Amino acid sequence: MNNGYTIFETFVGAGGSHLGFMQENFRTVYVNDFVKECLDTLKYNNPNLIEEKTYFDNTPIEKINPQKLSEMLPISKKELDVMFGGVVCKGFSLAGERSPNDERNTLYRSQLNLVKEFLPKISIVENVPGIINAEILNPLAPQDIKDEIDDIWRRLEQYKGRKASLRKNNLITEEFEKEGIKLRNEKSSMMKKLKSEGYLISVLEDLKRIYKEIGYSVKHSVLNAAWYGSSTKRERVIIVAIRNDLGVDFEFPTPRYMNEKIYKKTLPKEYLELPNPKTVNDALKEIDYNNQEDIDNKPMNHSPKTIERFKYIPEGDSIANHIEELPNNLKISKFYSRGSTMRLAGNEPSPTLVPGHSNFPVHPKENRSITVREAAAITGFPNNYKFFGTHSKRCEHVGNAVPPALARALAQECNKILDDYYKA
Repeated sequence: MNNGYTIFETFVGAGGSHLGFMQENFRTVYVNDFVKECLDTLKYNNPNLIEEKTYFDNTPIEKINPQKLSEMLPISKKELDVMFGGVVCKGFSLAGERSPNDERNTLYRSQLNLVKEFLPKISIVENVPGIINAEILNPLAPQDIKDEIDDIWRRLEQYKGRKASLRKNNLITEEFEKEGIKLRNEKSSMMKKLKSEGYLISVLEDLKRIYKEIGYSVKHSVLNAAWYGSSTKRERVIIVAIRNDLGVDFEFPTPRYMNEKIYKKTLPKEYLELPNPKTVNDALKEIDYNNQEDIDNKPMNHSPKTIERFKYIPEGDSIANHIEELPNNLKISKFYSRGSTMRLAGNEPSPTLVPGHSNFPVHPKENRSITVREAAAITGFPNNYKFFGTHSKRCEHVGNAVPPALARALAQECNKILDDYYKA
């Protein structure tokens, strides 16, 4: 049972961030995720939460009434130590069409409504690097503008779906391509109109503005999970707000592992003398492959053709670079799913693990996608951690998780601030 500083977690997912803070003795008073299987995963793997009387909430964050929630939780305003939210990030992702009117773009405001109600000493928002330059539609924009945006982006997504289907059968025509160009031009014209008429707002600046109004000082940084002991070089933006009355500044955790491939020029050069980052092989060697009851370590049942294709992918490379080497009966489009076209390099940290079509990248040596267990080990989950849901959902839960090593490094910095605050 943990009995340290209190933490309130939203978008908790499968519990990657939760694990990091729990390892530093934080006591969780509240967890929220609208995906039930995520909370099932959290409950099963963290029985201490029942003992600690943690409040589990399956309500979508935009439907939470902060005032009613504060009346239900045994915690007073300003009493909470940390609020952590890995706010849903698909609207800010660099993949896809990134509609400025995506409803997921403004979920951070629901998060900040909770901050305003509880006034935690430290508030942390975690997101994809794309949030730094993300611009979204001002919620006050006219409804006809919103409708026009939704129509353009809906037609773009439909076009992409049709194109994927036609590409498989080599049926893309010149007329079809012209339709795509026309749609792209519509999108470009709309974005220019939104900019010129002032309908776009910066997500990061909006976050900072709201925090300032509530009474917080804010800073952000892009951190690499491999710097802190994860076997994946996943980059995340960490936005930290400290309540002004604490009178302290947050220091982002210094890296513990480094090599030239994950080094950034903004870092001190002496960091290059740190130990090398943990690799995919380091993670995989910790797995008990003799445990036949571990359903999370069951390989996918690939088709014979898919297995044959995998054989042409060198370690650390992608099939897109070897299409011409494939026999005609195995050839596919270079736009084939990213997840199943890339083979991991065993002697390096993995790229960000994004599951595509229910599967992860290819194993460094074997001709199959890595399993949910292998992806979880690379991310930093314990090897006895059980995930709930369909295979596709379990892949998503691992792929969306905050690497525990990164969360733990943040928790350690929070502990330093809170130790000083309570000693004063």
